[in-house]
Amino acid sequence: MKDTKIKFYVERTGFWTEAAMIFMVLAIVFRVIGCWGLWNDSYFLMTQIVLPIVSGLLFIVLLALLGKHALWTTFLPVLGGVAFFVLKALTFEDTTRMLLCLLLYAAVAILYCGTVFTLIRTKWLLVPLFLLPFLYHVGVEDIARLRDTVNPVTFTAGMQEMSVLCIMLSLLFTALAMKKLVKEPKKAKADTQKEAEPVQETAAQEKPVFTQPEEPVSEPAPEPIAEQFFKNTEDSL
Repeated sequence: MKDTKIKFYVERTGFWTEAAMIFMVLAIVFRVIGCWGLWNDSYFLMTQIVLPIVSGLLFIVLLALLGKHALWTTFLPVLGGVAFFVLKALTFEDTTRMLLCLLLYAAVAILYCGTVFTLIRTKWLLVPLFLLPFLYHVGVEDIARLRDTVNPVTFTAGMQEMSVLCIMLSLLFTALAMKKLVKEPKKAKADTQKEAEPVQETAAQEKPVFTQPEEPVSEPAPEPIAEQFFKNTEDSL
């Protein structure tokens, strides 16, 4: 029903919720290790270190404290993470790859915000949205980098890539942890009560009405036969 209200939430002690928070913590740890000593450049410091770390910490706090009652608040750190990925994509030399990544990040922002604000009434669009890029990173890009002996992956780049993968897994587990709560509209409840009232009135009208029985009208007693005979004789004379 279109009038039915829904709300998405997560259980604080649920398996997927705890997994999402753990992987976000790992993403922050890998980010700190991978970017250690690279804070001399103020732009890199703000966009590639501070922004993802602050967004990750805020995501963990909001998911733990407000995930059951106000999951929609997590859109703030998610948008912060999207901004981090967008700024990173703008540094790509391959234009095609940059455009595809920007489209992906726009889809993440739209679908996630639409889901937590219940504009989208299902969570299952988020699952492939986070799962497929993760599989592409691991199965295509990361394997190609590991096989590249000419330009081997550095420890710093490897830690930063691990941070990105953990962020993807954290968002994937958050989508799996989402549960839908369906709320019955108040109007429907009022209509149900109104329909019940005439039934009670009809039942009251069908009750038999007891009235006091009318007293029988007494008829005059018949006259004796002898009196009728003499009366008829006098009338004839």
